[in-house]
Amino acid sequence: MHKLKIDIIKFIFLFLSILSWSQKDDDEKKWYTAFAQTFDRAPDSLYQQLKAAQELSDKAFFIEAIANVHIALGNTDSINYYGNYLENEATNHQKDGLVDNLYLSKAYTILGKGKMLQGLYDEAMKYYLQGLDITKITQSPYLYFTHSLGLASVYVQNEEFDKAEPLLDNAIENSTNTYFTGLAKKYYGDIYYVKRDGTNSESYYDSALVDLEKAPDKKLALQIKLNLGTMDAARDKIESALKLFEEVKNIANNNKYYDLYIEAVLRIGDVYKRLKNFQAAQMILSTAHINAVGWDRMELEKKVIQSLVELYRDQEDYKNAYALMTQYVGVSNRIIREQKSKEIKELEIQYQTLQKEKEISTLREEQLLKESEIEKQKTIKYAFLIGFLILLIPITALLIVYYQKLQAQSQLNAQQEELNKQKVGSLIREQELKLVKASVEAQNEERTRIARELHDSIGGNLAAIKLQMSNLNGKENSKNAIVTQLDETYQQVREISHNLIPSKFSQNAFTTLISDYIDKVDKSTEQDIVFMPYPEEKINALEENIQVEVFNIIQELLTNTLKYAKAKNVEIHLNLHNNSLQLLFEDNGVGFDQNKTPTGIGLQNIKSRLDKLNAQLNIDSSINRGTAVTIEIPLAHGTIKNV
Repeated sequence: MHKLKIDIIKFIFLFLSILSWSQKDDDEKKWYTAFAQTFDRAPDSLYQQLKAAQELSDKAFFIEAIANVHIALGNTDSINYYGNYLENEATNHQKDGLVDNLYLSKAYTILGKGKMLQGLYDEAMKYYLQGLDITKITQSPYLYFTHSLGLASVYVQNEEFDKAEPLLDNAIENSTNTYFTGLAKKYYGDIYYVKRDGTNSESYYDSALVDLEKAPDKKLALQIKLNLGTMDAARDKIESALKLFEEVKNIANNNKYYDLYIEAVLRIGDVYKRLKNFQAAQMILSTAHINAVGWDRMELEKKVIQSLVELYRDQEDYKNAYALMTQYVGVSNRIIREQKSKEIKELEIQYQTLQKEKEISTLREEQLLKESEIEKQKTIKYAFLIGFLILLIPITALLIVYYQKLQAQSQLNAQQEELNKQKVGSLIREQELKLVKASVEAQNEERTRIARELHDSIGGNLAAIKLQMSNLNGKENSKNAIVTQLDETYQQVREISHNLIPSKFSQNAFTTLISDYIDKVDKSTEQDIVFMPYPEEKINALEENIQVEVFNIIQELLTNTLKYAKAKNVEIHLNLHNNSLQLLFEDNGVGFDQNKTPTGIGLQNIKSRLDKLNAQLNIDSSINRGTAVTIEIPLAHGTIKNV
């Protein structure tokens, strides 16, 4: 199956290359490489030498060498594996009861870099702080500044610049290694880049490049050039920007820096998209998509899909944008499933380790019993002592087991009591929700009934009287007065009738109401909220009762996101297709554990509204990976008005 996938990718790329080649002159051709597979491991000789190593110093040397290869390639799972490997070796190798801090500090360096690449910044901060705690600048300046600047990079990423700057100043002033001074200047450039201060950012970047161009780690210089190119593109220096992006792309390709290669291609695509050359941008981004799929790098694939969605959105091709967003959700689900699979495998390994430890413990106990038996046979005195101990140990064990059972039973009772309280609270909230719902429905029904009575009965009667009075002969003054009075009464009844029925959904386009609401929210918050309906004319033609429910659902989802998600971007897609109204609501916030988070009143309100529409609800969320809510509402015949 994997080979078939690779062959398909090769064919697609060959077609794109031929198409691109036929449309450009020889001096304008640019190649965008698509790979069927990647080479993302260290040389076999390093693994063999690590396996044969006996001393901790030798093991640490080869573990570091292998880990540095994976750090350059961006293989986070392998980075964390070898970081934990070195940490365990350093912890287990003790001299006079003390752990060798030098190798433990190196392990924290590897783990900190791995967590940074994963985006787990709090975890990275923990390892860098632990490294600083056991590493003195006088003992190992290299490790000290590695941890110090690693911590600074976490602060820069979290935009805590006041915490990062003292660490950067310390490195610039006190380090004699140009790698660390260049790295500190690079982070200063990043700070001003985030602040959109192009002058200071470019100044620090240029100074950092002087120190980092000759460093073994080429990725830092390439990251700087990507940001310099982005600033050039923002200042309409298109030729300079493309030159920098092409340079980064080619070097990243030669060194197998897959993440930087994709980043460079994405920024080239953004330049062409900015120039309204959508065909070239689509070809470039599609090639990047092929590479991400071929490499099986799902995080990169998500990034490319997002850029393609923005491309289609700029072309107002919402149909393809929605199709890619569906694919985006699928990739997110695959990442979550694989992450869970890895967690299960780790638990299995832990369980097997515990079983082996129990077996070792059992063998040791048997050995002790044999030694005790030998000692018993040597002397009668020791025999009585051992006999006493043999009686005492089981009694003590029984007492310990009994005590543990009492403790377990006590905890179980406390947990059961807590569960009962939660169930009672849930039932009370559910009952309150039902009462509120029944009250609202009763009010709406009563308002509708009163409006119907006023309009149909009283209004009809007054209209008939008005018509009869208009036909009276004689007494013109009296007749005119009665007609005027009846006409005023009739208008008042009409006004009361119309005021009892909500009018904003009948007087305004449905998508306009949603857009106005989102604009108000967007202006009062820091979130970037995007609403994309397709097709608008059919959505605006939905029955008013469906429009009201969908509007309230979007309000509820957006309120929950603003309260809890801490998201920077929110996308709302509303699509009508094949007699089905589909709502896709996605944010990039902190997410939540669906198995641990209780159902709140807001979600209960949404489910209650969806039950009335016979709709289906699917929520996909996990910690630090955002939330995606998918709702599908079936539409009966005649639900959509003629447009």
